[in-house]
Amino acid sequence: MNQAAQELTPNKFVQTLTIIYMALLSGLLLFIGFVFFQFEGGMTPTFDSSDTLLLIYPVVAIGAILLSQVIYKKLLTTAKNKSGLKSKLQGYQTASIVKFALIEGPAFFGIVLTMVTGNTAFIAIAGVLVIFLLLQKPSQAKVENDLDLRGDDRNKFNRYDEVID
Repeated sequence: MNQAAQELTPNKFVQTLTIIYMALLSGLLLFIGFVFFQFEGGMTPTFDSSDTLLLIYPVVAIGAILLSQVIYKKLLTTAKNKSGLKSKLQGYQTASIVKFALIEGPAFFGIVLTMVTGNTAFIAIAGVLVIFLLLQKPSQAKVENDLDLRGDDRNKFNRYDEVID
């Protein structure tokens, strides 16, 4: 394998994580756009209390947000306890991808429910998940803060274009 491809710098790490994040977010937004164009007569949410799916899906959405945070914090704790900055960053990347996926999955489910049932209330709830995902955008400062980098690890991470060994 090419050695340049294996070299990890803080900038490359954040760029890679941002690309993954943007790909997941873009897929959701494109799918929402596709569904919007399928409803020619306009979209009006219907909140019918006799619709079991409409009672269950908000619980799923809230559960997804809570579960994503719980699992993220657990994986983040594991990442913080690793030795070496590179190992910590790999753990952080795993934790972030799992968090993004746990939010994205139920959002897609809500969009599919809108397509299947024709009730746009599901896409409105999925929109809340999309907004929450928007708030999870990775950044250099967020990585440093979430991993609670100190001392040598922090100094290495702040040398943006220097290879992490």
